[in-house]
Amino acid sequence: MIKASNVKDITPTTLSEYIDLSLWNEFQNNLSNLSDISLAICSSDGSLLVPPSREDSICKLIKKETVNGSELYRDSYKKAIAKAAQRAEPYVYKCYTNQYIFVIPVILNNQISIAIIGGHSYLSEDDFKEFTKKAADFGLNEVIIHEIEKRLKIVQPNNFFTKPNIVKEMGVPFLRSLYLKSFYEKKYYQMQSVIEVTTPSLLKEGQEDIYRHVFNAMTVLFDVDTACVMERRGEGVYNTIAAFGRMKNTISDWTASYSIDIVSKVSSSKKPVSCSNILDIQKMGLPQGITSVDIFPMAIGDNIFGLLSIFNTKLTTDSIKLLTLLANQLSFVLEGVRADQYIKKKIKGFDALEEVYKAIAPMLEQAELHNTILNEATKLVGAEQGSLMLLDNEDKNWSIKASKGINISILENIKVKAGEGISGAVIEKGVPVIVRDIESELESLARKNRSRYKTKSFISIPLKVDSRTIGIINISDKITGEVFAEEDLKLLISFSSYASIALECGTYYRMAEDLKKISVTDQLTELFNRRYFQERLFEEIERSKRHNEPFTAFMLDIDDFKLFNDKYGHLAGDEALKKVAYAIKDAVRSIDVAARFGGEEFSIILPYTNKANSYVIAERIRRNIEGIRFIESKIPADHLLSVSIGIAEFPSDAVSIEDLVDKADKAMYLAKARGKNKIVSYGQ
Repeated sequence: MIKASNVKDITPTTLSEYIDLSLWNEFQNNLSNLSDISLAICSSDGSLLVPPSREDSICKLIKKETVNGSELYRDSYKKAIAKAAQRAEPYVYKCYTNQYIFVIPVILNNQISIAIIGGHSYLSEDDFKEFTKKAADFGLNEVIIHEIEKRLKIVQPNNFFTKPNIVKEMGVPFLRSLYLKSFYEKKYYQMQSVIEVTTPSLLKEGQEDIYRHVFNAMTVLFDVDTACVMERRGEGVYNTIAAFGRMKNTISDWTASYSIDIVSKVSSSKKPVSCSNILDIQKMGLPQGITSVDIFPMAIGDNIFGLLSIFNTKLTTDSIKLLTLLANQLSFVLEGVRADQYIKKKIKGFDALEEVYKAIAPMLEQAELHNTILNEATKLVGAEQGSLMLLDNEDKNWSIKASKGINISILENIKVKAGEGISGAVIEKGVPVIVRDIESELESLARKNRSRYKTKSFISIPLKVDSRTIGIINISDKITGEVFAEEDLKLLISFSSYASIALECGTYYRMAEDLKKISVTDQLTELFNRRYFQERLFEEIERSKRHNEPFTAFMLDIDDFKLFNDKYGHLAGDEALKKVAYAIKDAVRSIDVAARFGGEEFSIILPYTNKANSYVIAERIRRNIEGIRFIESKIPADHLLSVSIGIAEFPSDAVSIEDLVDKADKAMYLAKARGKNKIVSYGQ
C-alpha cells in the first residue's frame, strides 16, 4: 500500500502528463458502452480526473438537485478508495443514495495512485425506496423524486457484481501501459537534452560514427597507430566491437577476459594499465605485430562496461592522463547514446502496441478479431507464421481460430488439451516460452512437421486475464531468418495484454448483446416482448408529438386458441404460436415493431402510418396466418388458424400509451364479436 505522505496530488492537468488522456477516454467510452455501466477516474481524494462515461441519469440529477450532492459523492469516493487501496483489490459499497458503486485502485508508480470508479446502480426497488425516505434531507422534493423514479433502472445483482473484475482485468493493464509509454517518452526527451547540452555534434550520430570521431582525434593528437573499443559481454568478458588504424583487421576479433592479468588489473584498479612485454602480449591472444598495449577503462561509477585499447603507440604520462579523461568522457557519451537508443526502442514498442490497440479495439466480429490479433502479433516481431488458439467451451479442448502461413481449413480440426505438447504446456503453466533451437532445447517436444518451418526458433505466449489463460499465440519463422530474441518476447508479452483485453471485450460484448436480446425478446416466438413494446410505444408517442406525425398500433389475438390448446396440447400450441409469429414478421415492414403481448395476443407498432394505410399491412398479416398449414405434425393438415385484429391511431384515437392500447384492444374484441378472422379500426 502507498503511504499517504508519499502520494502526489493529481489533477486532470497533471494526470495528462502521465497518460495519454485522449486514448484513455476512447478506451473508457468503449469499455463503458460494452459493460453498460458508468465509468470514471478519480484521484485518491475522490476528485474526478476523467469525467464519467455513460453517467447514470439519476446520478446526474442527484448531483444537480441534491444539496452538496457532488461533495457527498466525492467524500464517499475518498473513503472507498482508501479501503480499496488498503486491500489492493476492487471494493464495492453502497453510497448515501443507496446506489452500488465499485472502486478499482490503480498504482502507476510509488507516488501516483488513482482509481477507476464505476456503477452507480440500484440493485432493487427497495434500495431506491429506502433512499426516497430520506430524500428530503438532501433537498429533493416530490417532483424530482418522481422524475428520478421514471428513469429508474434496476440492475440484477449477479450482473452487477461481475463487472468490477471485468473492468479491472481490462482497464488496469491499459492504464499502466499508457503510463509506461509516457514515462519512457519523458525519459527519452531528458536524455536527448543531456546529450545535446554535453555533446551537441554527436546527438544524431551512431556509435560507430562516435568511435570514428574519437579515433581521428587520437590519431591527430597522440599519433595513435591502432585502437579498438571493447564492450563487456557476460561476466568478465570483453569483445571488440570497433577497430581502427593500421592493424584494425588483425585485432577486430580480439576477446579479452579477467583471466588476462592486464584486464584484471584494469578492472580492479579502474585505472589505465600498460604492457610492452612481448610474451605477456602473446598470452593475451593478440596477433603478431602487436608490440605494446595500453588499456583504459570505460566506466560509469563502479561499473566498467567497456575498454579503450591502444596498440603500438608510445604514450607520455601527460598523454595517458588526457586519454583517461577522453575514455571517461566517451563513457558518458556512449551511456547517453545507448540509453537514448534503448528508450527509442521502448517508445517504438509502445507506439506499435498503441497502433495494435487502435486496430483491434473496434473489432467485435469474432473471426475478424482473431485474424487481426494474430496479424498484428506477427507484424510486431517480423514473423511469417503463427496461430491463435482459444478454448472450445463445448469439449474443453483448445483449437486454432486464426492462422498465418497456412490455410486455417487445414488446422481448424486440430484439438489440443492442456499439458499436451508445447502449446498445451504453455496453456497449463500460463508462462511464455521462447525457443531458439527446438531440436537442441526441446528435443522431446520437437515438432513432427518441422519441414514446413524455415527456422528452429519460435515463441508461444499465453493470453491472460488476471491469472486465467484465455488463449495462446504461437509465432515462428522470422522474416530475416534470425532467431527470436528477448526483445521480441518482451514486445509480445506487452502485446498480450492488449490482445487479452480485445478478446475479453469481444466475449463480453457478445454476452451483453445476447443478454440484451434476451431482455427484449420473447424466447418462444423470437418477437419482441411486452416490455420492449411498451418502451418503443413511449418513444413513438414522444416522436409523434415532436414532429406531428401519426402512427398506428395493432392488437392481434389468435381465434379460439384455448380450444386449440385443449384439443392438441400445449406443445402444439407452442408450434402454432411460432408459426403465427413468423407469419407476422413476414408481413410487416423493417421499420415496424412486432411483439408478443402475452399468451396468444400480439401487438405491432407501425411508425409514420395512419389507419387507412395500415389496413393493407393488417390484411397481409391476416392472410399470412390464414394460410398457415401444419405438415408432419400431430395437428391435422386441414386445421386453419385465424386472428382478429384491432387498429388504433395516435393521436386521433388516443392521448396516452394506456389509451392507445385500450382502443386497439377494444377494436380487436369488436372484430371477434363480428365473427372473428376480421380487421376492425377503432371508431368503425
